[in-house]
Amino acid sequence: MTPDELKLEDLVKALKVVTIPREVPVFLIQSVLELIYKIEVTGLDFIPKSGGAIIVCNHTDMLDIPVQGIYSPRKIIFLGKEEIFRPQEQIINYINQPGSPFLQFPLSLTKPYIEDTLNSMGELYGNQLKEWGSMPVVRNFHGDGAKAAVAYYEELENYMISLAQAGEIVSIYPEGTRTESGVMGGFKAMAAKLAIRAQVPIIPSGINGAWKMSDPKAFLSGAAFKTKITYNIGNPIFPDQFPKGPDKKAAKELTEELEKRVYFLSTNRERRGQSRRFTTVL
Repeated sequence: MTPDELKLEDLVKALKVVTIPREVPVFLIQSVLELIYKIEVTGLDFIPKSGGAIIVCNHTDMLDIPVQGIYSPRKIIFLGKEEIFRPQEQIINYINQPGSPFLQFPLSLTKPYIEDTLNSMGELYGNQLKEWGSMPVVRNFHGDGAKAAVAYYEELENYMISLAQAGEIVSIYPEGTRTESGVMGGFKAMAAKLAIRAQVPIIPSGINGAWKMSDPKAFLSGAAFKTKITYNIGNPIFPDQFPKGPDKKAAKELTEELEKRVYFLSTNRERRGQSRRFTTVL
């Protein structure tokens, strides 16, 4: 059977196992970004050519992820809320809501086919995100109780550690969410904790200029066009430079250092820190 003879949903299902290598979209996405924004990236040499690492950055906008991922010479694995991997659900919920024309004849006859096609396309999209380096995370997971939630997050941490130890670069935004005010928030200790447990370098980086620049208002007003976005990557902190002592105390000290370095990297590319010592020279 030729593709022309296949129904759309069958064709999509046949493509579900196919993913496009990361190298293919990098040029296209970078070209689109640079048509809209003026992007400057510094410090790419600080990303190791091989081996695992944790890279941290302040989180200002959805643009942070493509800027960080597309300009990196290596694939970076991102954590993403699981809803991002199922974009079809919002459309399916719409066509099933009370009053939807798809609940009425004759559109009701097409609804099962539309849902099957959307689910197949959503699975294809989710698989593609994973191929490009994204990993779904259930935010505010509760499960069947506190023990289940603890077990889930322990499993998640162990998985990220295994990725770093296997040679992958894992991106974590230590603020835990995007800034609402444009001002960098306090850092949580998970990134430092993972780097200490995995015994891999942790790379501070900072982004500036992207805040609210993916918002439709930025395009309608023209503010987005040629806005300068700067992404600075700093000196890695290597395991032999990590603070000594119990993991919890060491993670707290390392987090404080990372917060300081990322803040200055977001405003000044010269504030990279010193690779030969733990305390940043400001």
